Amino acid sequence: MCSKSRFFIMRLALIPLFLMLFNGCAATAKSGKDVEFTALVERASSQYEAGLLTEAEASYRKVTQLRPDYYEPWLKLGNIYVRTGQLEAAVRMFTKCTELRPDEVRGWSNLSLTRLKQSLAVLDEAQHHFPNDSAGAAVLRNSRQSLIKHLVR
Repeated sequence: MCSKSRFFIMRLALIPLFLMLFNGCAATAKSGKDVEFTALVERASSQYEAGLLTEAEASYRKVTQLRPDYYEPWLKLGNIYVRTGQLEAAVRMFTKCTELRPDEVRGWSNLSLTRLKQSLAVLDEAQHHFPNDSAGAAVLRNSRQSLIKHLVR
């Protein structure tokens, strides 16, 4: 066999080695990203549990940017927004939850509870526009009582 043929065969034999090395580097890079992602999720969770809602919100926002299909951060963001009185934002987060996982009850339950909070807030706000002894105030009180009555059935 001539030296050119041997050289060519040696080069062909090295191709699988280079592919293995290249794939190993790619796997290491991927696992590095996975480790970073996991650390971000854990940091967000720790912040949330510690009541550091502003920090947790920022961390969960980053998580949703990296993995928009990941359910938990949307749920946590919704909970943060409920706790901070941002009910419209909470509704958007819980709606996203129901879109991502329509078979998951937490998104639906939290969405409905948030809508109820909104309903009560509307009735409470409306009370400020009517004198306490007016017919309008009575209608609003009855609406509020009716809503609550239906909830406790």
